[in-house]
Amino acid sequence: MKFVSRKEELDILERKYNQDSSSFVAVYGRRRIGKTELVNHFVRSKSCPLFSVTGAYDASLKSHLDNFANKCLLAFGCETPSFKSWTNAFLFLQMEIEKLSLEDGCKFTIFIDELPWLAQMKSSGFKSALSLFWNDFASKRDDIFLIVCGSATSWIINHIIEDRGSLANRVTAIIHLKAFSLSETKEFLETLGHKGVTHKVTVDYYMALGGIAHYLVLLDKEKSFVQNMDMLFFQQHAVLRVEYYNLFSTLFKNHQTHENIINHLCSRWSGLSLSQLGAKKDLQVGATLSKALRELEESGFLVKRQKYGQKKREILYSVGDPFVYFFTKWVSNISMIELSQNKNYFSTLYLSSSYRSWAGFAFENICHGHLYQIKKALDIGAVMTRSYYWSASDDKKGSQIDILLDRDDDVINIIECKYYNKEFMISKSYASNLINKSELFYEKSKYKGSIQVVMLTSFGVTRNSYSDEIVAKNLTLAALFD
Repeated sequence: MKFVSRKEELDILERKYNQDSSSFVAVYGRRRIGKTELVNHFVRSKSCPLFSVTGAYDASLKSHLDNFANKCLLAFGCETPSFKSWTNAFLFLQMEIEKLSLEDGCKFTIFIDELPWLAQMKSSGFKSALSLFWNDFASKRDDIFLIVCGSATSWIINHIIEDRGSLANRVTAIIHLKAFSLSETKEFLETLGHKGVTHKVTVDYYMALGGIAHYLVLLDKEKSFVQNMDMLFFQQHAVLRVEYYNLFSTLFKNHQTHENIINHLCSRWSGLSLSQLGAKKDLQVGATLSKALRELEESGFLVKRQKYGQKKREILYSVGDPFVYFFTKWVSNISMIELSQNKNYFSTLYLSSSYRSWAGFAFENICHGHLYQIKKALDIGAVMTRSYYWSASDDKKGSQIDILLDRDDDVINIIECKYYNKEFMISKSYASNLINKSELFYEKSKYKGSIQVVMLTSFGVTRNSYSDEIVAKNLTLAALFD
C-alpha cells in the first residue's frame, strides 16, 4: 500500500539519519495517529541493523525486561541473559553494538516504541538507564540513530523533550505527529481502494473519525458512509465502541478527570472557560483541573480559543478531536439493548434534524483546524493572521462570531460555516443577522479596519440580492482540500 503524506516528518528523519553524529529523535502524538508506521516506513528504507522494542500497557517490570531480552536475541542472534534491571539490559545492548562493524553511511537504529509504558512504573529505573546509555555511550559515537516514541504525550514532553535531569537538551529532533488533513484523508481513502470519494463524503468521515489512520483503515471500501458508521459504532462488538474507553485510561493516570472535562465540553459546542468548567460538580478550579486541561491539549483532544480583544481572559476550551466529539454525542449513551432492537441505527440518525444540526457544529470545528487552507483560498497565505471568537458581553441576538480572522492588512474576515446537502441560500433574516454581527462588532470592539464576510459552505451560496450585498468571498468544500 502506498504510504500517504508525512513528507515533512520523513524529511526530518532522513536529515538526522544522514548527519555525521548520533541522533536522538522523539516522536509523539495521539494514540492511533500513525507514529509506529511512520518510523517503520522510514526504517524499512534503510538496509542497516535495527533493534526495536515496544512497551506494553500495565505489563510488569519482569515482562518488559524479558521482552527486551527477546528483542536482543532477534536483533543479534546471540544467547541473551535474563536481565535483572534496565541498567543491565542497556549495558548488554551497548556491548552487542560494540561488536558490530557497520558500513560507511550506515547507522545502528534503536526504536523504542511506547516508551512511557516502559518507564512510568515507579522505581523501574528505565529512564536513568536510558540516559546513561545515551550520555556515556551513544552520544559519543557517530553511528547511533535512537528514536523514542509514545502516545502519552505529556509524559514524552515532560520527561524526554523538556526533561530537567539527565536527559535535559539531549533530544536532537522532535516530531509531533498530527492527524491527516482533509486532503490527506481523501488521498488515504483512495489508497485503501475506496471509489468515488467526494469532498462531501470525506468530510462526513472526518466528522466521525478525524484524520486518524487506524480508524480509516477499519472502513469497508464496499460500504457507504452510513453503513460503515453502523458497522464501526452501532452494532454488537463494534470495534470503535471499545476504543473510546481505552483512549483515556491508557494515556492518563487519573483519566476520570480528563473524561469529565471532555463530557462537559461536548455538551456545549462553543466551548467552556476555566471558571465554567471549575463550577461543574465533578470538577474544581485548581492544579488537578489545570494539569488535565494541559495534558488534553498536548495530546490533541482539545483546543483553546481566545476572544478578540482579550489578552488572557475569556479563553474557551473546546473539543478538537472529531472522533471524541462524535462518540460522546452519538455513541456513549446508546445501550446494546437499544441497538439490538434497532437495526441500522445510524441510517435513521443520519437523516434526523438533530444530526444535521450537530453536523453544522462539527463542520465548524473542522474549519477551525483548516485555517491554513482557508487562508490559501482567500489568497492571504502570506499575510499574518490570528484567529479568535467574539461575542458581545450583553449577549444580544446574533452577537456570536465563531471564526474571526484578524489580518495584518487591516481586514477582519468573519467566516460563516454552513454544512448543507445543497447550495445555501441567504434569506432576509440571515442577512439581517450577518449585518447585525458586523455592526455589533464595530460598536463593541472599536475596530477601525474593514470587515469582510466569507461564506464557507458545502456546495456554495445561491446568488441573490442578499449575497451580492453582504458576501465578500464564497468558498466551498474544495477550499479545505487545497
